[in-house]
Amino acid sequence: MGAEVYSLGRVIVDLYANDIHTPLRKVRSFNKYLGGSAGNTAVGLARLGAKAGLISRVGNDEFGAFLTERLKEEKVDTSMVKTDPCYPTGLAFAALFPPSDSDVLFYRKPCADAHISLEDIDFDALKEAKVLTVSCTVLSQSPGREATLAALEANRASGGLNVLDLDWRPMFWGGEEEARVYYRIAIRMADVILANEPELVFAGESNDPDEASKHLLSLGVREVVAKRGGNGVLFYGEEAFRVPVVPVEVLNTLGAGDGFAAAYTYGLLQGWPARKRTEFAAAAGGIVVSRHSCSEAMPSRSEVEELIASQRA
Repeated sequence: MGAEVYSLGRVIVDLYANDIHTPLRKVRSFNKYLGGSAGNTAVGLARLGAKAGLISRVGNDEFGAFLTERLKEEKVDTSMVKTDPCYPTGLAFAALFPPSDSDVLFYRKPCADAHISLEDIDFDALKEAKVLTVSCTVLSQSPGREATLAALEANRASGGLNVLDLDWRPMFWGGEEEARVYYRIAIRMADVILANEPELVFAGESNDPDEASKHLLSLGVREVVAKRGGNGVLFYGEEAFRVPVVPVEVLNTLGAGDGFAAAYTYGLLQGWPARKRTEFAAAAGGIVVSRHSCSEAMPSRSEVEELIASQRA
């Protein structure tokens, strides 16, 4: 029996500074975690109670073994997590400057997860899933982009929902115009778009969130969920509304979007109405920013529900 939801894209090792408000050159120690947008999202979904699987690659090295072990410990299906024979596991070092964004240094040129291939995907298992989530960094080079587009096409053909976390990171691309070509292809196969402010501007081709979302909806997307930091979350679809930010003490902004994506996708799996799943996702993201890591910061369903209840009390 396969997963009900698969997350496709990056899985890497995160090395997060223990010295807060300290530049990387002066950091003396780091904590090691499973990281990468798709890996974090898969863990987040599993912790919420979903039958989640990951589609990715790790290196034939100790870090790759660490990631595979952690995924299994979190009850994530690893049948489509392959070991790359040539490329190492990607790394990300982060210096934390709460409440501002963290400073991240990636070591991923080249790395294993960028080389997901068509051969890695069990299309029969994917056909049985209800949802495919994609972290769009995987579109930045071959063969990952071809595998991703094929997975989106196959999932749509079998009646599954496609959720795109735009995960726009310009440093992984040759330029914006090249990136837009592949993003547009993927977006036309998406049912749901999850985007922070820079991602919405990039993909929606407008600084105005209403106009940017309208552009994405015109490409056939059913829902656009715009994460706007302290300004809350905007939802665009059959209705439009805003969900306010959940007040928490910020420690690490990294991973908040992945926690949000996992929780929003979980709401889709449960068949919840748009407002309920958006509020649930906003609360999950709030919990993640209050903790040191990304994957290990992912909350359980009861933790999210308790936070929502406390806000209403």
